[in-house]
Amino acid sequence: MRLLKLQQYLTMHHALLISEPANIRYLCGFTGSAGSLLLTKEAIFLITDYRYTATATEECTGQPLHIICRDRANESLAECIGRLTITSKTLFIEPNHLTIALFQELTDTLTQFNILNIPNWLAEMRACKDETELAATRQAVQIAEQALAWWLPQVQPGMTEASLATLLEEKLFALGAEALSFPTILLSGPRSALPHGKPSKRQLQRGDFLLLDFGAVVAGYRSDITRTYFIGEASERQRAFYQAVLQAQQAALAVAGPGVSGHAVNAAAQQVLQASGFGEYAGEGIGHGTGLVLHEYPLMREGCEVALQPGMVVTIEPGLYQDDFGGVRIEDDILITSSGIEILTKSPKELTILCA
Repeated sequence: MRLLKLQQYLTMHHALLISEPANIRYLCGFTGSAGSLLLTKEAIFLITDYRYTATATEECTGQPLHIICRDRANESLAECIGRLTITSKTLFIEPNHLTIALFQELTDTLTQFNILNIPNWLAEMRACKDETELAATRQAVQIAEQALAWWLPQVQPGMTEASLATLLEEKLFALGAEALSFPTILLSGPRSALPHGKPSKRQLQRGDFLLLDFGAVVAGYRSDITRTYFIGEASERQRAFYQAVLQAQQAALAVAGPGVSGHAVNAAAQQVLQASGFGEYAGEGIGHGTGLVLHEYPLMREGCEVALQPGMVVTIEPGLYQDDFGGVRIEDDILITSSGIEILTKSPKELTILCA
């Protein structure tokens, strides 16, 4: 049980307040939008309100926790925690998921606690996926790739970025996605140099780059795939741009595996990009973990000494982005195994010209 595993990190003097929704879902299955988990060495409490008590009872069946219903109108979260029987002296919090107002409320009300930032326990726990998490991830990948295969023949010059993005998103939902991993990035021509730009009303033209970054969510778990295509034709420079990114990704994939640092994987890709003559246009970093949120631990970039471990699902996504010319990114989701890697995303990556 994940809650019991996390509880083992605590001593009799520690309490832990979990406020990040994805962490709460990961630990106990609760998906309501108003809830907090409080763990001590002796007990675990899920604090919510009347809107979600039935949801909590249904979703947390079999979990070793007590469901606490807080009267939102008359009792603050800090006051609710204060009335529970807790002998701990230190309260760990998630600083990245607390408002300033709530932090102030906790410090002003819970004066019996020494309030500290949580160590990296949860990020490390979530990084390595179990079989249930991997099954959801594989299904999310499958839906994304089925949608992509259906969508590619629909692309025609004159269509807008926004309309093409909508077309793809509708197919993702039709195939069973419960949500989008993130708002679809679909950029054409010079706009493809925007690493995370939004689809616009720009119409596709012959000779354009077409960069597509998207994903599906299944049971909370995300896929994340990027492919870059060409509309009608590709110039010699465009082809060289593309091949440099593809070779950089292949170099990173060849290095990735258990025990290898994020820094080393990134360095393998950057070495290729710098040698290509396009190094000044290289994007920063090579990838990130995925799961219940899009960017999870580890974030793989220069200086990342985190060693990849079996069970981690990470992206490998080098890119080149030149203003007023265009951009290329190629991204796969990979699973770190005990002996190497498994590339989860199978969509072709060879240079592809659409509408030729």
